[in-house]
Amino acid sequence: MDNKTFDDFVSRQQRRAEETVPINWEEQRAEFLSYLGLLYSKIESLLEKYVSSGQIQFGYQSIELSEEYIGSYSAKRMNLRIGRQEVGFIPIGTLFLGSKGRVDVIGPAGRAEILLVDRRAAGAMSLVRVTLGIGGKLPVVPRDSDQDIEWEWRIVTRPPERRFIEITQQSIFQLIMEVANG
Repeated sequence: MDNKTFDDFVSRQQRRAEETVPINWEEQRAEFLSYLGLLYSKIESLLEKYVSSGQIQFGYQSIELSEEYIGSYSAKRMNLRIGRQEVGFIPIGTLFLGSKGRVDVIGPAGRAEILLVDRRAAGAMSLVRVTLGIGGKLPVVPRDSDQDIEWEWRIVTRPPERRFIEITQQSIFQLIMEVANG
């Protein structure tokens, strides 16, 4: 490889950096926290029958998250108590490949994930594209999209398939039973 090839590479990278719109990290954090509030509101409404009868109690506690570029910030963790079982909905953050946020659901019998993804995405493989790279390796890069993304929280099925399931009353019941050993 000669210097000219490297010079061209550096110039291309510089032009791309100059064309890139700067990211407002405070706005990203605020948007994630807003979507997190919507998720919790949806869960509360789906469980309303059980909460109003006293069969399920829920509460919130503040936790600290720290993410590159965004820094440290406070978010709410949702805790459900069903009899002696406790299930936590724990926000992990907003900077994830192909998604805009992640919440882990943790109970005594296991863990599950809820991701904030494009509502049209069927599963994890629809969030990325694979391209042939140097040496025949297959790097995974974010999928290009010319459509507007409609962000929606989805339950992620277990590997290897990792499909996205719409959050409905039935799917949230199933998720809670799965992590609480129901």
